[in-house]
Amino acid sequence: MGFCNYKRQVKGSYLDRRNPPYLNQYPGLANTTAGNSQFRQALAADMGFGNGSSGGGGSAYNVDRFNPQRDRLEEGSILEEWIPRQPTQLHMMFRKIYLRDAIAGSVVDIFSSLPWGKVYELMGIDDPKVLQMYQDMLEAIQIWGELPMISREVQVIGRNISNLVFNERLGHWDSLIPLDPDQCKLKLSPVNAKPHVDVLSSPAWREFARSVDPRDIELKEQMNPAAIEMLQNHSGFYPLDPLNTLFVARRVNQYDKIGTSIFTRILPAWAYEMALWNASLTGVRRRNRSILLVTAGIEDNWEPTDDEIQSLSSIFMQADEDPTGGVVAVRQGVEVSEVRDPTAIWGISQEFEFLSTIKMRALGVSEAYLSGDTNVSNMETARTTLGKSVGAFRDFMIRSIFTEQLFPTFARIHNMQKRTQAELSHGIRTTGMTRITSKAALDIPRNALMIPMLVTEDTLRPEQDVAYIEMLEKLGEKGVPVPLRIWASAAGYDLDKAMAMMADDALLKKRLSQLGQPAAGGGGGGDLGMGGGGGDQEIPTGPGGEEKAGGRQGPGGPTLPPRWGAAAGAQPNEGTLERNLRKVVPIVGNIAPSIYAELKIPNSRALIPYTGT
Repeated sequence: MGFCNYKRQVKGSYLDRRNPPYLNQYPGLANTTAGNSQFRQALAADMGFGNGSSGGGGSAYNVDRFNPQRDRLEEGSILEEWIPRQPTQLHMMFRKIYLRDAIAGSVVDIFSSLPWGKVYELMGIDDPKVLQMYQDMLEAIQIWGELPMISREVQVIGRNISNLVFNERLGHWDSLIPLDPDQCKLKLSPVNAKPHVDVLSSPAWREFARSVDPRDIELKEQMNPAAIEMLQNHSGFYPLDPLNTLFVARRVNQYDKIGTSIFTRILPAWAYEMALWNASLTGVRRRNRSILLVTAGIEDNWEPTDDEIQSLSSIFMQADEDPTGGVVAVRQGVEVSEVRDPTAIWGISQEFEFLSTIKMRALGVSEAYLSGDTNVSNMETARTTLGKSVGAFRDFMIRSIFTEQLFPTFARIHNMQKRTQAELSHGIRTTGMTRITSKAALDIPRNALMIPMLVTEDTLRPEQDVAYIEMLEKLGEKGVPVPLRIWASAAGYDLDKAMAMMADDALLKKRLSQLGQPAAGGGGGGDLGMGGGGGDQEIPTGPGGEEKAGGRQGPGGPTLPPRWGAAAGAQPNEGTLERNLRKVVPIVGNIAPSIYAELKIPNSRALIPYTGT
């Protein structure tokens, strides 16, 4: 087996193009192979070896080092040679890490989904019409539902590129087209942090643009013509308008213009883990048990022939394949043993905990979060590194997408400028909200634009946490205003859902009152629950338990008939009963016949519909 020297420069490789500095100190040897004897002697002499005396003894010796260890720290490890240089291959590796690695993929999912709640709110602008224009724009491009995927791409690849299609009739963008980074060419600018983007129309795009399928034709009729033009481009890379390009990058320093993936820190552990996975999977597919070694023969008495050894091997193989348990009978001199245990192979199971610890520390998470043992909605977690990191990532995404790109561009398109103090004092407007040229719009400073503030649902706010609720109570005692929405969120109560159910709740209370059952939270009805009365009330009666004439009036409802006599054997006369029935007919007629049996009448009397005139 030949020796592979990973540190030797290869013609055309990355190290050869860079011309490593440790080769420049030997003139004329920059293109000399490491196997050359002259180069080896120069390296050995530089390390202090070679012909000469050693110490005071004066004994001479020759040293010929075949592979001297002259690793340069700026070169990194052997991993630098394995990392792809082609961007498309680098993106493929990062996507594979997200799909295959349990820890890395879970961390990305946490950071991409946890920061974004169900609702958002625009604040900071007093003019409701201007605020509605921003709201219509965000709803048209449907960016709120795309934020988890944009966040995921920013972490995995290091950047996200999207094209905004402007609708001149509506006055805002009406669609957001995500772009594959593999199909984009970036042109860096030394004066602008946002690079120029050229996109190459993919074969799938061109096929869709040329398709005559009725379903595709119907979709293209609903699309913006500018988007169709970009899809059916055949002239190579299509330059995108910087004002209509949404570019978000995870920059690690000021001169990083294209972004860096979060997975760069775990590449050593990933490479190490892949080698162990390959060894483990290959070993498992080869053998699932140890090798059975059969030794036969007795010295000076029995020397087995090849046929006898073959017969013994067949017997043991057949016995292993017997599902009910085989029986093997052999003569004296046959010994059986197992060698090369397959579990002794250096596999992933032996290093999994070590690799998991490295990756979790590199990504800044703990095992408690990934396993679900720790709840992210309590006061203790709100102070942890993970909670603050998720909040910082959310603020970064909101600032990069909305505050720095979408909102300023939209404000310049419509010349939405803040009113000066003089304009506010005189109640007039002399600047803004008028048509201006594109050059003048770009010259408007950002701090002069009327830009709203986007406030998201705080998904990291503690819920049902006693310490957090006590803190809110102390703030209220000190006179600090605490909105009802914060109180509801602290108790884990969905206030928006409750408000949406209020109309149904009022209808439900009304139906319950018609059934004679007092509704919770309401005043309850009368005997038949009509008109929202105040429930059963004491009716004044005359001597002998008879009710006073005139019946009773339910508060807020119609006149109700008198009750049946409370005294035993008390019976109203025919005239009184006739009058009472005439009064009860309009009420009973509104009740379905199916619930007559549910109504209870004193003295076990049955209530029947009145059919008289």
